[in-house]
Amino acid sequence: MANLTRRVVIGGLSASLMACAAPRGTWGAKDADVLIIGAGLAGLHVAQILEDAGKKVLVVEGNNRTGGRVHTLYDLPGSPDAGGIQIGTNYRRFMSIAERLGVELYLPDARSPGALYNIGGQSMTAAQWPTSPQNKLAEAEKKITPDALFFNKMRGLPPLVQPIDWMKAESHKLDISVREFLQSQNTSDEAMRIINANINGTSIDSLSVLHVAKTLAIYRQGASAQIKYVRGGTQRVTDAMAAALSSEILLNSPVAGIADEGDLVRIRLADGRRFVAGQVICTAPFAAIRDMPIEAPIPPAMREIIAQLPYTKASFAYLQAKDPFWKEDGLPGDIWSDDPFLGRVFVLGDDPAMLKVWINGADAEALDKMPEGAVGAAIIARIEAARPSAKGKLSLVKLWSWQKQRFARGVYSHMGVGQRAALAEAAQYAGKRVNFAGDHLAQAGSGLEGALESGELAAKKILR
Repeated sequence: MANLTRRVVIGGLSASLMACAAPRGTWGAKDADVLIIGAGLAGLHVAQILEDAGKKVLVVEGNNRTGGRVHTLYDLPGSPDAGGIQIGTNYRRFMSIAERLGVELYLPDARSPGALYNIGGQSMTAAQWPTSPQNKLAEAEKKITPDALFFNKMRGLPPLVQPIDWMKAESHKLDISVREFLQSQNTSDEAMRIINANINGTSIDSLSVLHVAKTLAIYRQGASAQIKYVRGGTQRVTDAMAAALSSEILLNSPVAGIADEGDLVRIRLADGRRFVAGQVICTAPFAAIRDMPIEAPIPPAMREIIAQLPYTKASFAYLQAKDPFWKEDGLPGDIWSDDPFLGRVFVLGDDPAMLKVWINGADAEALDKMPEGAVGAAIIARIEAARPSAKGKLSLVKLWSWQKQRFARGVYSHMGVGQRAALAEAAQYAGKRVNFAGDHLAQAGSGLEGALESGELAAKKILR
């Protein structure tokens, strides 16, 4: 983690902010022109833009670190990322920031294609799948591997010309559930069950197919070609962004309320401290602020999205291996499974030999309710059964649940069924004193690039 500077305050108060602890009657000048809630990628980016424009900025972060859902697990072998992992070739803003701050991006070594499939408790390769007894797909689907089913079915999805076209009123025709669309493509019940096992969303019933259409439009622009990674972990970028700011960042400072008082905005922290600014930009995930009072003239569409935008539940298990056994048994390195204790298993590296198990949705929530030791034992037992070469070679080093993180409550947002109109209005909203930013309000991008895009839009609203 980057060294904390005098501008990053862990709890307590810096000398320049001592006045904020004074009784209400003694308050005078503003503490900042713009107060930014959240020191994730969007918050840090908008802070730098406003600072460069001459604004006095104060960043308030509830967590004990900067980065938000960009989080590198520096305490684990190999420093794997828990969030904000892949850098698409059209992530121009992100790559520009990394270059400016001297953070290296790299292309990973070529990996063996495909995965080992574990369906119904049995393992098979792609070549074995079409004739496997566990392949209960419809006859026309049998040759499609489990991990390819979803995108194969999405070939029938009317494409968006540009990713931002999801905001157009005529796109409402695609604002239906993934299940409804799959049914229109004559998808078998078994195929829908397999797709739902590892859907990048809550479920095929709640994920809007319009969200998928936007994602596919982004991929067509090159986001999936030549994926890069950050050397040493993605959080090295947000660490460098925080260190580059002249503005102060208050850590361990959860916000308990926002009040627009007509000429100024006051925020109240959970510990009772209060700050005054001309404007506020809240970049925190909506799932994390749903219970926070926001007394401001916000339109109903924005309040609806804050209250209801879905965030994908995701739990990860990080496993260390005594040796890279996946290089010795002649099987693909990764595993794709319908087992609720496996989900997707990714090889993180050979030296150190590490695996990451990624489990989504309801299965992730179920795992969160179990004792850590029981979860680790169950996952390892399933991997050993799926691939005998793993026997006796794995140990659990960490469980990570995004929905358990107080300042995230999910790994990323997605458009729910019927939310197109409200989300489009929220993404374009420009308040006089209270505004919002984050990947959840991105118009043309998604993920890391979407967070930066949204931060830029919020900064432009203020500078106008």
